[in-house]
Amino acid sequence: MERFHISIYSDFEEFWRYNIIVMSSASVGGEAVELLKSRSDVAPIGASLLAPPDGYDPNRRIELHHVPAESLSLYIYVLPHSFPAVPNKDTLPAIADYPPFGLRVEVKYGDDMRHAHTYEVDQWSGTTIQVNL
Repeated sequence: MERFHISIYSDFEEFWRYNIIVMSSASVGGEAVELLKSRSDVAPIGASLLAPPDGYDPNRRIELHHVPAESLSLYIYVLPHSFPAVPNKDTLPAIADYPPFGLRVEVKYGDDMRHAHTYEVDQWSGTTIQVNL
């Protein structure tokens, strides 16, 4: 039995506008043996920041490492705390001008890559991702 290693990251320039909540459960024989929770909060929801806050790490990466297990359930919540800056406040933004950005999720089982996928995240609403291995 091996350990699950989870990595979550993005090269999106405005990744700072999102808080990330991760919950993962590792199981053996159908029974949970470990539950991990991680929060990567940049600002409170509704902060409406126009730039990254002081001290923000542009290379932000979420890493979780489980005890040895057979299966994994992973839930990732991407929550915007600040919407994209809209150049003209007098008109509604064109959603097409704010395409989804990529969020990379990788899960290794020991040295074996079991899941590697770049998910599209809506800039306005964020997303919820579920992975079962």
